[in-house]
Amino acid sequence: MVTPFEKRILEERQRMSESSDSLRRRVEELAPGAKSKEVLLKTLQYESSGHLDFALFPCPPVIDHGEGATLYDVDGKEYIDLHAGFTVNVLGYAQEEINQAIKDQLDKVIQFAELPMEPRAELARLLVEHTAGDFEKKVMWAVTGGEAVEIAMKLARWYTGKPLIITHWGDYHGRTAGAMGLTSKAFMMAYSYPVPPMDSGIVKIPFPYCYRCPFGKEYPSCDLFCADQFEKMFESKETWLNNPKARVVNVAAMLIEPFQSSAGYILAPLPYLKRMKEIAEKYDFVFISDEVQNGMGRTGKLWAIEHAGVAADLITAAKSLANGLPLSVVIGRKEILDSWGPGAHSSTFTAYPAACAGGVKLFEVFDRDHILESAAEKGAYFLDGLLDLQKRHRSVGHVNGLGLYLSIELVKDRRTKEPAAEASAWAARRLLEEGVICIYSGYFYNRLCFAPPLVIEKEAIDRALRILDRVLGEMEERFQTQFS
Repeated sequence: MVTPFEKRILEERQRMSESSDSLRRRVEELAPGAKSKEVLLKTLQYESSGHLDFALFPCPPVIDHGEGATLYDVDGKEYIDLHAGFTVNVLGYAQEEINQAIKDQLDKVIQFAELPMEPRAELARLLVEHTAGDFEKKVMWAVTGGEAVEIAMKLARWYTGKPLIITHWGDYHGRTAGAMGLTSKAFMMAYSYPVPPMDSGIVKIPFPYCYRCPFGKEYPSCDLFCADQFEKMFESKETWLNNPKARVVNVAAMLIEPFQSSAGYILAPLPYLKRMKEIAEKYDFVFISDEVQNGMGRTGKLWAIEHAGVAADLITAAKSLANGLPLSVVIGRKEILDSWGPGAHSSTFTAYPAACAGGVKLFEVFDRDHILESAAEKGAYFLDGLLDLQKRHRSVGHVNGLGLYLSIELVKDRRTKEPAAEASAWAARRLLEEGVICIYSGYFYNRLCFAPPLVIEKEAIDRALRILDRVLGEMEERFQTQFS
């Protein structure tokens, strides 16, 4: 028997919501101090429960200030930051040079529509000159990552005259109306009811999540079976993608995360990414790399796609561009960026000068202090530590990392790979209690993800690993009947 509308919707919405009383009980039980409790209760009184804070943590920390890769809450508790605000605070906190550049610009002018200003023009030059690709490039500014993605979607369709955009299941590209069509998150879709994302020109294919291959293969012996299956979609007239007889391709772009962030910091094999670019070139559509989370040096190169030896036609970036101020951009081929006319897209706070001034100084620090090389070296050090933990903890089924973009997947049994979701949530909470901020995510809510500011010191990495070692031991003891 199929559940009727009247009962189904009410029950589902009740399961997805939480009462104010329940959230207040969380605060009363879990707040680390009196000042934190006061702020959290005020937040619950005056802010919508639809924000992310109480979804990330049972009781979110109330941050007061930070220094380097260390945060302090309003009660003075210290945290090792392995989150960086979803990779926003790329150079950490109290970064005097960047903060001073922002302050100096604030004293001149904060914002005036989208008029050209020196910091904006200079940051555009820096982004173009630092981005790989043997072709002329330009940028298109925006404010949020989702907006940058929407610009890339519009540009690709405008330039090619084609309707379809291909992406991966599990990718996260934003929550605005257009980008939401690309973002494969069941909980977001449910909140859209009764009007789903309206963009019907989206085609989704499996991501190469090799630890849990959707085709039951093993990498690298699979010979990129998933890429072969994707390309076969162009060989048949029975897909939307191509009419082989008429030689008409209906695809405007492939828009993908090279490595999936919201889905759990999962690395795609580099040969797979290269193959996707080759298919884009073969069938003549735009290849777009969404680097909102894994760009700006996070993986040890400025853009993650560079690891595959690939130059994307367009790159979308945001979050870390100004070390904390909202700013986003599309970088790519000049002929695509110049294919539409003045006013084709606008946003009131686009490339406001304070954020751009911070971004200019950020690039100066990157180049002077060899931040990319340092991130690669410290990331390899962190990865070695996680691999060592895997040897000692049977719950750690999978480890991956590139630069300071790392994760572990917790399983009940390494042979069956059954996800340890409940234990992972418990571990993330215990880590927070022990002074380590990270998130748990993944297709099955069983991956712990680590993305510290790139300035984190090895001593802090060592402390975080020691705490993680202890927490995993506690977790395996607490849930011992689940692990084998």
